[in-house]
Amino acid sequence: MTQKFYMQQNVFQLTNQFSIKNELGQDSYFVDSELFSISQKHHLLNYQRACLYSVERKLFTILPTYYVNNTNNRTLLTIVKECSCTGQELTITGSKNWKVMGFYSAHEFQIIEDGQIIAAVKKAWFTWGESFEIEVQSGQAELVIATVVAIHQAMHRRSSHF
Repeated sequence: MTQKFYMQQNVFQLTNQFSIKNELGQDSYFVDSELFSISQKHHLLNYQRACLYSVERKLFTILPTYYVNNTNNRTLLTIVKECSCTGQELTITGSKNWKVMGFYSAHEFQIIEDGQIIAAVKKAWFTWGESFEIEVQSGQAELVIATVVAIHQAMHRRSSHF
């Protein structure tokens, strides 16, 4: 069984926080970004505002590198944006055997585990601000959403927002 979530960044926002809605349009998760964090730290919160994961940029690296950490600040996944002859590639290492395939710059990609698609992400066009649809296998939503935030950050390193 799959679940769908919608992540939208508002164009004109005074805070660095946005919600992630479920298929019914209800807030399921929130992403709260630390405004004055050197490492561009983001927190994935549940609807009760309890922290589930954090996403943090590694400082002083040539290649954009982001960590997805649990609440004990233990790194679960490391996402690295690499350049190759064929374009940009993302590498995920850590506690999950995940691979990212697709067109990152077009915001259409899948997260694959052991040959099975566990999540599909696509950009919603013609929306006010950046908006993404995340279709994920049940039981993996929270870590996948934190990973999508990290991937978005890696692909838009120059950008200061989500």
